[in-house]
Amino acid sequence: MAGLWDGLFSGGKEKELKKLQEKVEKEPQNVHLWVKIGDLLLKMERRPEAIDAYHQAAMQYSRSGHLIQAIAMDKLILRLDPGQAQIHEELADLYLKRGIQTKEGPGEKAAEPGKKEKEGLGAIPLFSDLSREELSRVMGKISAKDFPKGMIICHQGDPGDSIFIISRGKVGIFRFTPQGKRISLNQLKEGDFFGEFGFFAGAGRQATVIALEDTGLLEIARKDLEEILREFPGVSQILFKFYKERVLDNLLSSSTLFQAFSAKDREEIRGLFTEETAGEGDLIIQEGAQGDSFYIIKRGEVEIFSSGPQGEAMSLGRLKEGDFFGEIALLTGEPRTAAVKAVGAVELVRLGRKDFERMIAQHPEAQWILEKASHQRSKDKLKALGVQQNNPAKEAMV
Repeated sequence: MAGLWDGLFSGGKEKELKKLQEKVEKEPQNVHLWVKIGDLLLKMERRPEAIDAYHQAAMQYSRSGHLIQAIAMDKLILRLDPGQAQIHEELADLYLKRGIQTKEGPGEKAAEPGKKEKEGLGAIPLFSDLSREELSRVMGKISAKDFPKGMIICHQGDPGDSIFIISRGKVGIFRFTPQGKRISLNQLKEGDFFGEFGFFAGAGRQATVIALEDTGLLEIARKDLEEILREFPGVSQILFKFYKERVLDNLLSSSTLFQAFSAKDREEIRGLFTEETAGEGDLIIQEGAQGDSFYIIKRGEVEIFSSGPQGEAMSLGRLKEGDFFGEIALLTGEPRTAAVKAVGAVELVRLGRKDFERMIAQHPEAQWILEKASHQRSKDKLKALGVQQNNPAKEAMV
């Protein structure tokens, strides 16, 4: 009986295969048909033919500019037959001829980095300055992984020992507060990458990543990434640019002030901030000065001081990463009511008065949060100066 069922199932697969083959003869550039044929042949245990179908899919992906999907198909072929290593060079050559690779060759015009083509994903930012040979070597260092919908790809706090590029599907980026509240930071799709934060910061993952649908990823391990960055400085610069943007986005999304902002709103406001640094003991804000800036602490700590009854400097508390200060003078138009000094090296992001005023005009909820915080901080300052001089302030009072 088992043999009878096997024969019936086999016959069904043969019919399905024939239909797919007829379709692909009419649509030879339909990459999805080639993938389906490969999957079916693999189920039928016809591995060599499956590899040929996947090879056709990889070539079509590369010709149409879908380099990431081409690499993912390449990795599938290599799992089935490790002797197919030459496919790296074939894909790189096709991708370069497609005119998407941004490193110019004789008679070739480079595409703009990050620009998307109508037929594909366009230039892949991480690899936009690599030649054919360089791209082929980088492909050899990439591994492919699949994650079903709902599966956690990495946890907040895990070691940041690799970066990921999404070849298909979609992922959600989430961060958990110390109180256990889950904050949605962003959603990433095909062509996006993540994981560079842990690499550059030398720290654990700053967020949890979850597959929002069945997702395929390309992964580059830390040791291989370090080698790539040594060989190709352009990749390092691109990664660092994305790293800085995501650090600021994480900072904004974790702040009580910006939690109500959408990802698009945060992206717009992020472009208005400038970065500043201060060394240990540097005075960031002078008491009595006119307020022209609003600050968020990106990294490090600052201490708040104000003049006591006898003119002595009195500490009002310290602020750390994610805390903001400088809003009171901007809201009231009055001079700064306290001084702010760096405790060790400090990284800040600064928003000028005009951009600050535009932000609160466009987002009344932000103004409400700031005014509420301003009122509370003024009360805390009076207590600190008059009755509870050692009361630590959680936020700034300037």
